[in-house]
Amino acid sequence: MANDKSQKEKSMLLALLLFLAAGGLIFAYLGGDSKRKPSGTAAVAKTKKFEQSVNRHLMLTNERMELEKQRMALENAKILNNPLSATRPQKAYTNDDRLDLSSDTRAADVAKDLGRGPRQEEIISPHDVVQKEIFNEELARQQSQAYREEYARQFVENARRGGYKVKLSEDLSRVISVTPIRNPSADFQVFEGAGSIRGSQ
Repeated sequence: MANDKSQKEKSMLLALLLFLAAGGLIFAYLGGDSKRKPSGTAAVAKTKKFEQSVNRHLMLTNERMELEKQRMALENAKILNNPLSATRPQKAYTNDDRLDLSSDTRAADVAKDLGRGPRQEEIISPHDVVQKEIFNEELARQQSQAYREEYARQFVENARRGGYKVKLSEDLSRVISVTPIRNPSADFQVFEGAGSIRGSQ
């Protein structure tokens, strides 16, 4: 117990000594700074010299900027005062008969030999374009309707062969009723997509 008490006293004494040593170092450092500061006249001379160099640099920069502005203004004035008629057109290119620039007729000769006439572009009016689109849409609708009717016919036929009587709606989109048949045929088809599968019951 006494040993613990002496250990605590030693550690407190050590902490106090460290605190005092740190305070002494700080005091010495701050006191040394005041001694190291240059005299007032030398500091003022350095500051003045620095200010003069900065001012001289700023003055030179401003002069350069002013000269650049004046030079740009002169160039702009020259461009604006220069009339467009002063520019002369360049001389047109002349062949001097050194190159043969005539069109090559070999392609036309080959087309003629193959029995093909000159190429003619078909000119279609807007009315013809609209009529052609209407015709194509009507043709596509008729083909779609014919496909649906044939698909429905095959579906009903395959169901009959499989032993069921199927009734479809008028637009062929859904099955209304399904009734089994007593004596279905022995051979039937099941229609799937684009092809059919044959099988026996």
